[in-house]
Amino acid sequence: MRPTNTTHDPASSNLTVQPNDEAANAASMDEEESSPETEEKADAADTQPTSAEKEPSPGTEVFTRTRPIPKPQPGKTLDLTFDDIKFDIEPDAPFEREMLPQGIEDLNGQKIRIGGYMLPSFQQRDIKQFVLVRDNMECCFGPGAALYDCILIEMDGRGTDFTVRPVVVEGTITIKEYKSADGKHLAIYHMQGTGVR
Repeated sequence: MRPTNTTHDPASSNLTVQPNDEAANAASMDEEESSPETEEKADAADTQPTSAEKEPSPGTEVFTRTRPIPKPQPGKTLDLTFDDIKFDIEPDAPFEREMLPQGIEDLNGQKIRIGGYMLPSFQQRDIKQFVLVRDNMECCFGPGAALYDCILIEMDGRGTDFTVRPVVVEGTITIKEYKSADGKHLAIYHMQGTGVR
């Protein structure tokens, strides 16, 4: 019969005293449990990464595409989402054109339709130029923002009125780099808009 608690702490109240022959058996089992083989197994288990260690460190995002980038359709209008124009870039890393996958490069000059929010500006009516962002948080444009979360829209003809509601913009998307005075990229997507609804 094994002790109910195998710790050898004298303060432990669960340690039971065994008769001599059972105590010897328990001691031999304890020796087997601490044999070099079991110690190696314990050491190997200790060196295995835990699920917490496999998680990416804070501030890094592991980018996985949920669907393939739609193929260009000359003469047709493609329905896109901001996920379709997302690419792998570290936060605050400088943008290089080579970072764009070929699928995004192929969309250059394609007529698209994409939904998002208008970045607030001082102008409320007949807006000819605005930034379309993924969500209604103002952090989606400017230094520190993800470059794939915004598109600079320039409207053909009549402008549009500002709204806090989601909008769908139609037009032709191009890759065009916009930089701040200190050389940092503010946006890389441009769209010649033909309609907002």
